[in-house]
Amino acid sequence: MLMEIKTVIDQVKTLKKGMKITLAIGEDDVKEVMKGIYNFMDHDLIVDLSIDADAEKEKLNKITPDQRKKIYALFRDIADSTGNDKDSIKQEMKLRFIQNTDFEREEISLATCSREEAANFIEYIINFAFEYGIVLSDHPKEAFEDIEPYIRLCIKHKKCAVCGVGAEIHHAGSDRIGMGRDRKTVDDSDSKVIPLCREHHSELHSMPEEEFMNKYHVKPVVRGD
Repeated sequence: MLMEIKTVIDQVKTLKKGMKITLAIGEDDVKEVMKGIYNFMDHDLIVDLSIDADAEKEKLNKITPDQRKKIYALFRDIADSTGNDKDSIKQEMKLRFIQNTDFEREEISLATCSREEAANFIEYIINFAFEYGIVLSDHPKEAFEDIEPYIRLCIKHKKCAVCGVGAEIHHAGSDRIGMGRDRKTVDDSDSKVIPLCREHHSELHSMPEEEFMNKYHVKPVVRGD
């Protein structure tokens, strides 16, 4: 019996011996599958896996479930902090994002927007939270796929990249100010920096710089203008 149906790979798990692949079947094919599946419960199956490269590429470019989860968690934090309901916060943040960025469409869909658009939206919401003192339930660093935009937000808002409290700028490695370099006269726009509170700044000076960065999974970035 040959049964041809369209599925998507839902989960892949590597086992000690072999691999377990879970397939998700669309509702249109469920009845057909149910008619014949019990005839094969104790038999070997030959499965022909054909990948639609274009479809998979498009899927990879879309907002991820993890990004969507983080966005809604940020909505919840803002709602809890302001006393507004989550749906109104969602609409307001989407409107603010469209009005205050270079977003090219009139609406951002959290179901179909691109991965890059979702990343930019997350960065915008966290910038808003920093600006208005919103307490976030999860460390904002975890919302970024790339650590550099997070460090830049911390520099902008003078927040410690490790713990989020008020920070001072640490100049990393050979860019360190002091030892003859006057911070009032030196142009540090090309220097690598990271904002740290006094406690974490002191901790950094107590150990090799690379060890500190690895411990907290942060890194200095070029300050810029």
